[in-house]
Amino acid sequence: MFSDFIKRNSLSSLIFLFSLILLNGIGVTLPIPNLKIIGDQYNFSLIGLVESVFIVFSMIALVVWGYLVDKYDRRQLLLVANIIWLIPAVIIFFLSDFLIIYILGRLIMAMGLAAFSPLSYSIIADFAEYKDRGIISAGLNLAWVGSSAIGIILGALFTSNWYYSFGVLAFMGLFIFCWQFLVKIPIRGIKEPALSEIEDLQYPWRIEINLLPKAFKRKSLFWLLAQGMFALIPGTVFTYWLVSFLASSEGLAITIGLASIVSISVASGRVPGYLFFGKLGDYLTSKHTDSSVRARIAGLGMLIQSFFFFGAFLMLGTSRSNVIVFAVLFWFGSFIGAASGPNRTSLLFNISLPEVRGTLGSLYSLTDHLGAALGVFVSTFFLQFLNYYSVFNFCLLFYLIASFCWYKSICHISTDETSINEILRLRISELTE
Repeated sequence: MFSDFIKRNSLSSLIFLFSLILLNGIGVTLPIPNLKIIGDQYNFSLIGLVESVFIVFSMIALVVWGYLVDKYDRRQLLLVANIIWLIPAVIIFFLSDFLIIYILGRLIMAMGLAAFSPLSYSIIADFAEYKDRGIISAGLNLAWVGSSAIGIILGALFTSNWYYSFGVLAFMGLFIFCWQFLVKIPIRGIKEPALSEIEDLQYPWRIEINLLPKAFKRKSLFWLLAQGMFALIPGTVFTYWLVSFLASSEGLAITIGLASIVSISVASGRVPGYLFFGKLGDYLTSKHTDSSVRARIAGLGMLIQSFFFFGAFLMLGTSRSNVIVFAVLFWFGSFIGAASGPNRTSLLFNISLPEVRGTLGSLYSLTDHLGAALGVFVSTFFLQFLNYYSVFNFCLLFYLIASFCWYKSICHISTDETSINEILRLRISELTE
């Protein structure tokens, strides 16, 4: 099965695109383990504000890059984006003694790295066969999840000389920079079923600002964006506070190191979950020729996930001896909840025209950022006067809201996908005249 998948797709090119996502995530989280050390070196206690502004710059740049990706040649934009972030990373490595260099370097890096998200969304849809969009999207989600962890680990390896981590990142970026000249960037729309019979396809359409309202009016897109924002709230809460909870007397009263291992282990269900549900979405979509089945899988998985997590915290709250039951329930919750990731990304490809996928992909990332920010705010606020159990269980309600959003999207997905296919079929006549 996997060998057939490799034959249908340019595997090396897909790995290259996943590497862009890895670089993006690593670049974001790289300084996190060393923020106090960096702040002490510069005698600047507000060093965390630099990273906050980094995120703000990334969010603004996301939207700008999304439009540019849909408007201009993607290979040229990839070249420009790599230059924008790579140069300041190198400068930080060599001139790490100057605070102003660090601040300006991080902000310029934010603008360059932000391009990789819309570029990947736009290009992957044209690399992947229609029947493989779920499994390809699973790989994209795995790259997103893994990148943050790799960035933190890489930063932690160089606590004595934190700037070495930027040197390693720059070396990785230089490798990717050279690799991009060997990768074939596909023609827009080349993998669309409606356009597959056209020889020597040259897709002439590009995004136009005056046409964007039509893309945004698709109701399925609204519900998918809303779903992502609400789902990221509890996801971020667990990312930030699960380790602290397990290490506290309220949890298992263990060391931070052991709590980190337990946290990673119970959340590892996401990895096989992405692959399994991505492939399941591909299979059922091909069988029923209806992409709305992806929303049914994802919505049901999101709903079941909340009950598994609730049961996990309930068992641990009853008795610490139930730690095995807690771990099993949380792992299965992570596994089942992974149904959302690859199927949400696949649906983005199916309900949008090739010339707007960069922009819509940037909106996907933007709403995820907003959900993460809300998760941090909500949890930080309520933890001032509530315990971990109460905050976790409250945040699980957002998974139920996300499930409702999935439910609301179901009746619109088929309509929107049919509309996209009709537009593409009309364009065939223009291309073949």
